[in-house]
Amino acid sequence: MKVNAQLDVDVLALQRDDEVTCLLTLEAPVPAEDAGRPGQTVIVVVDRSGSMAGPPLESVRASLHALLGRMRPQDTFGVVVFDDSASIAVPAKPVGAHHLPTVHSLIDAIEPGGCTDLTGGYLLGISEARRCAGVTGATVLLLSDGHANAGIVDPAQVGGLAALAHANGVTSTTVGIGSDYDERLLAEVAEQGSGSHRFAHTPDDAIAVVSEESGDLLNKAIVNAFVRVRPTDPALLPGIGTLHSVPRWVETDAVGAEVIVIPLGDMYAGERRELLVHFDVPGIAALGVRHLADFTIDYVVLPALTSQTITWPMSVNVVPGDEAAGRVPDPTVATAMLLAEATVAKRAATEALMSGDQEKAERLMREQSALLGEAMSGIDESGPNATELRERLAEEQAQLDKLARAARDRDALVASKSLMEDWSMNASGRADSERRRRSRSKRDF
Repeated sequence: MKVNAQLDVDVLALQRDDEVTCLLTLEAPVPAEDAGRPGQTVIVVVDRSGSMAGPPLESVRASLHALLGRMRPQDTFGVVVFDDSASIAVPAKPVGAHHLPTVHSLIDAIEPGGCTDLTGGYLLGISEARRCAGVTGATVLLLSDGHANAGIVDPAQVGGLAALAHANGVTSTTVGIGSDYDERLLAEVAEQGSGSHRFAHTPDDAIAVVSEESGDLLNKAIVNAFVRVRPTDPALLPGIGTLHSVPRWVETDAVGAEVIVIPLGDMYAGERRELLVHFDVPGIAALGVRHLADFTIDYVVLPALTSQTITWPMSVNVVPGDEAAGRVPDPTVATAMLLAEATVAKRAATEALMSGDQEKAERLMREQSALLGEAMSGIDESGPNATELRERLAEEQAQLDKLARAARDRDALVASKSLMEDWSMNASGRADSERRRRSRSKRDF
């Protein structure tokens, strides 16, 4: 895996409270095609409540048939269905052990039912995934078109279940179908489960989205990636945070030092991920180089299943205040920080739409668009990566303008789901252009 680390500033002011942000960029390798790769476990959890009758459920069945056709004999496949209760439609086992005509018949037999106990179906899916998880873990792919109206319905509680499942090797990816599902709940499950959240507005979208996400799930290159940040001074610990919306916790290492742990989960072949880690640094009393923290990145590489570790010591130079005042932030890190701020605004705009305030949602997007436009005009054309940074800012500005139009002109239910999907992709630092393109090209406002 390629890993790069950059600081927005590499000098801090003497005897003055200051701050510094580190951008970690990770790029997963693209393994050679290998029929003998480790098997992947995918458990699909299907909402079969009454609202799924007709084209939505037909598209899901078509998606499952296509997914099964892409899997290899060593992959494990199973289907859980739920309405007001949950049951196993296709028992989870390796594809090579399935009688495929029977599996396709079981998929065709999935019919609509009653209410929506989403959590009951999700918990059964997690149970199946944990039972069948192999060396590469397992993924629950949750497909729903509605609001949970039975069982546990609070997004934070269901998100807690996703976080616990991820701690036990199960990733959760969610797909919302149509315009009536609960985007808060599905996005929370994906965020806490270290997966993706996608919006499938039409039945055709649903088929395409399931194909895209399942293609990723079957093409993992990195498993169980973790970033650990160990500050050299324990007093720094409370001031360390992330500008991306990723889970994190504090653990004690072998020598008794407290370490911040940030799980990145699995990465797919060629995937590019960013992580912004921010430090509030109390005034430092001495001039010279100061070692602030050590970053350790642990992960398992497929298909070889080898464990690897990368360590990077983070240091800054402490200089007199007048010298620090002239520092210029690194444009790559500054751009990543601006994009992270825009992502936070997308979540606020989503909440505004869900509360009926379309004017506020549009204004938030327009404000962020203007900020990115100012940043573009301030990029030094002779600087490194100037063209790439301007193109990235221009792409995001166009997307913000598109979302602003959606907030103003489109049905609020559709607009809020587009915003939430975009928020979910960017909030976790999934930064590769291909995934942005395929997600954003489905709707044009």
